[in-house]
Amino acid sequence: MFALDKFSLIILTRCNLHCRLCCEYVPQNSPFPDMTVEEEKKILDVAFHVVDHIKVLHLTGGGEPFLHTKLPELVESAMKYNKQFDRLMLFTNCTVPISERLMKTLVKYKEKILVQVSQYGLFPEREQKILHSLLDNGVPCKTVKYYGEEQDFGGWVDFGSWDSQMCSPEKLENRFHGCAVTSAMHGNWRTRDGKVHWCSRSQRGMELGLIPDEPEDYVDLFDSTSREEKQEKFQQISEKYYLSACDHCSGDQGTEDSSLRYPAAEQMEVKR
Repeated sequence: MFALDKFSLIILTRCNLHCRLCCEYVPQNSPFPDMTVEEEKKILDVAFHVVDHIKVLHLTGGGEPFLHTKLPELVESAMKYNKQFDRLMLFTNCTVPISERLMKTLVKYKEKILVQVSQYGLFPEREQKILHSLLDNGVPCKTVKYYGEEQDFGGWVDFGSWDSQMCSPEKLENRFHGCAVTSAMHGNWRTRDGKVHWCSRSQRGMELGLIPDEPEDYVDLFDSTSREEKQEKFQQISEKYYLSACDHCSGDQGTEDSSLRYPAAEQMEVKR
């Protein structure tokens, strides 16, 4: 059986916050159109043809997923594949009010759903109200604290500019294997358009045209290769010495150096 620990669908690339160190660079870029239910189904159909089982299927964003007006329908559609994944995980910054329709959907599938709540402390009353509405309805939640002292993971990191650093192969290999995506997560497989990348730096950089497109660093679910060839490519990427995106990254994800950690969700001034 061919299985993945994690597989993320990026259902939108817009947000109601403007975080300076957003790893998706959402505040600095125009959003792509939100994923439609038809697009989600098309990706999941072929994904579950290639992959027999996924431990955690994510509906996530380069931004705030709860802004997606069709999120209830996306959850319903994803649940049609429920025998092929263990858990459906959603993310929220806990600042977007939950519609009655979405809450009913979350409650309907609460035995299979987990909502990760990132608490930034920017709107504490609103955050607490939304969190308690989920908990009061029996929706399982995982809270991640990103404000004040003792922030989860020590805060955020700065992934740096997108410029090539012209690193040596040895440095790139150390960067790839020292990264938390590799060492702790064993891959943060993610896609918005059917091209499945190992990490957000690779996926986001290539789709924005900020780093060169390198087909060897992603699995294109919609290309003409066979199921077996796609499985082999997933395996090959997971066993790489490094990705081309590693040369366009600070490599600080997973660092234990506290001086390279910053307070999360510092807001940028919005130009109007």
